[in-house]
Amino acid sequence: MAATLAFVLAGFLHITFGISIFLAPRDGRCSPAPPVVSWIFSVATLLLAKDVTLYPKSYINLPYFFEFAVDTIGSLVMVELAMGVVWCLIELLVHQVLRLILLFLGMREETDLLLEFCLLLPLTTAVAGVFLYIKTMPVMPR
Repeated sequence: MAATLAFVLAGFLHITFGISIFLAPRDGRCSPAPPVVSWIFSVATLLLAKDVTLYPKSYINLPYFFEFAVDTIGSLVMVELAMGVVWCLIELLVHQVLRLILLFLGMREETDLLLEFCLLLPLTTAVAGVFLYIKTMPVMPR
């Protein structure tokens, strides 16, 4: 289980500053969806990183700094992979399907952009919320 301070630091670095150490970020965002939705998915990924044991038990005699560094870097790697690969593909898929549906219904490009943004918020929030709900089910007491 990751140290709480390392988990908080990794979340602060990634969510607040958007720091990417291991993966080069894409140009722009994956879709025009609001960034708050990706923050929800980031929190779910950070909760997953907190539950995973990253520091081997055989190195428990080393100073706490090494455990802190391994937990922070490991949490950042997990969040960057989840956000850069998994979430970006999910968000892009939802965006493209919504765009195809709107164009199939005969929307014009000017009307389509506003409606697309208004519909992307609840759709992507629902997808990210499902991931967060699935992750918090075994963690949160009933």
